[in-house]
Amino acid sequence: VRGTAVRQATVVRVCATPTHLWVRFDCADSDPWATLTNHDDPIYTEEVVELFIAAGSETPKRYLELEVNPLNVRFDGIIHNPDEIRATLTLDTTWDPDWSSWVDIDPAGWSCVMSLPWSSLGGTDGIGTWRLNFFRIDRPRDGTPSEESSWSPTFRDPADFHIPSRFGVLRIKR
Repeated sequence: VRGTAVRQATVVRVCATPTHLWVRFDCADSDPWATLTNHDDPIYTEEVVELFIAAGSETPKRYLELEVNPLNVRFDGIIHNPDEIRATLTLDTTWDPDWSSWVDIDPAGWSCVMSLPWSSLGGTDGIGTWRLNFFRIDRPRDGTPSEESSWSPTFRDPADFHIPSRFGVLRIKR
């Protein structure tokens, strides 16, 4: 988020098919953990990976937030963020799109795969331009300060992922 190196790396891979966007997070982690177990619990308060995405090339004022924790609990919501000010941001968790995720934990850390139908993301076949960002919160249980990392840094301190002007661009062609 701040553009600095992290203690435990995250690698993100993306694959676009005519029907789905596939996203894989590989998270180095000496102690992956989570306690929240219900859909749309505030899993962003623990260890989590996140995708923010919106169709189009302009800076989005509305975007989708999809998260998964190491227990494979999912959170999904629609964010309305007209001015990048946290106090005016609104979250709609009544949106429950059709998507899947899988999590694997091993001695090196944890990985998560998200399978997101384009129809759930506001597209038909994914072709076009998308604004998005990938995030990870590494929140050690031992009291060590958490680390927030992103593909496209938001350069905010304290960390704030909800800066859509800093989202990267994904162009899909076939």
